[in-house]
Amino acid sequence: MSKTMSKPRKRLTREESRAQTRATLMAVGREHFIRHGLGGAVAEKIAEDAGYSRGALYSNFDGKEELFLAVIREEQDRRMQAFHSMFNEEPSAKERLRKMRDAIADVVTDPGWIVLRTEFEAGALRSEHIRQTFVEVHRQQVRDAGNLIRNLARSSEIHMRIKPNEFMMIILNLTHGLAVTQKILGAELSPKGTRHLIHSLFDHLISSS
Repeated sequence: MSKTMSKPRKRLTREESRAQTRATLMAVGREHFIRHGLGGAVAEKIAEDAGYSRGALYSNFDGKEELFLAVIREEQDRRMQAFHSMFNEEPSAKERLRKMRDAIADVVTDPGWIVLRTEFEAGALRSEHIRQTFVEVHRQQVRDAGNLIRNLARSSEIHMRIKPNEFMMIILNLTHGLAVTQKILGAELSPKGTRHLIHSLFDHLISSS
């Protein structure tokens, strides 16, 4: 009778172990920042819930604020990669535009992102370090997404009423404001109603024939 031999688990390299630790701390930190806000989240509690010591957090991040900014950057990178993938997979300019409109509505009405983005803005008003990061992230968002829109607008099917970077400035900020208002008002302004307003704003600035 043969016995199934289990393969020994591969030992992580120092770099892999560090990356795993950072990823876990960021995932747990994200939930704490959403639940308690940047000011209410406690670094020691984040480390504990992630299964690490306080020292592990401080050896990977220069405190709670740096962990928060790492979470924000990861969110932004992930969402921008999703937009690039969407554009690469869809050859039709009209379909790209439609999917982008829906994806933007999905992003800005995501409950977790509404809180994180609002915390990011509030932090930027109080902390010069967070403000500098906010400016950096915002400029990158406008530049990268503006390039996607610029490429999209080369199609004869797409009609823009303003410049691509101006379009992204408006979409990034006004749609987020709508989403925050909806979260505060609750039933007075439904998520469906907010999406309708976002779609209307989007269609007013760019359309397809």
